[in-house]
Amino acid sequence: MEKEGEVSISRDWKERLSVSRDLGTGFAAPGGEFTRALYEWALTPDGTFLHRLLENRRVVELGAGMMPYGYALAATCGAKNFVAVEPFYADKQRASVKAMIEEQGSLLHRIPYKVDGRDMLDYLKDEADELLCVVACGIEDCILPSTEYRKQVEGEIYRVLERDAFFLSSHSDLYPQGLKNRELCFKRPANPKVEDRLRIHGKREAFDKYGDIIDRMFRPLHLK
Repeated sequence: MEKEGEVSISRDWKERLSVSRDLGTGFAAPGGEFTRALYEWALTPDGTFLHRLLENRRVVELGAGMMPYGYALAATCGAKNFVAVEPFYADKQRASVKAMIEEQGSLLHRIPYKVDGRDMLDYLKDEADELLCVVACGIEDCILPSTEYRKQVEGEIYRVLERDAFFLSSHSDLYPQGLKNRELCFKRPANPKVEDRLRIHGKREAFDKYGDIIDRMFRPLHLK
């Protein structure tokens, strides 16, 4: 049965994509590989600084897709809780997170989580000011319905971002205005020939709080 907030129950992702294009609120890319790369990198020595950035945060992933790696990243880093915002694959996201928890058992730290089937802009508009740490992987212009939509999402990210927390963006075209940002590249653990990039956006309080990490990490890793 289709749940409230979900737009399709088709088993075929191509049909879900067609529905999403018709609705014009973002295109349903099943994705998840960029989030997976970020999660797997967080398990390596170079990526362990992500634990400090996410620890005890309310973590929200925009456009979480089908795969459970946003939850895995948040749980591994000791987040307070996790919300996967996913309008087109919410059913599959729920199933994949549940399966990961069952398969990992005690190996994966458990945190409270939920999957929200709304569009990312609708979801963000309902959140309180200065509350969240936000993650977006693969939210590129090609899957967004318009420039105006992107600007509205960026404005909401700025509003909901906790003052000493970051917006973590990997392969995403979201650039909230008014936030400082730094970027680095890292080798994908599952395939070192592939290079991924991470960009962090934050207010002055976030950069002040984590200045030691930023000075150490946010330069190209091959220059170390």
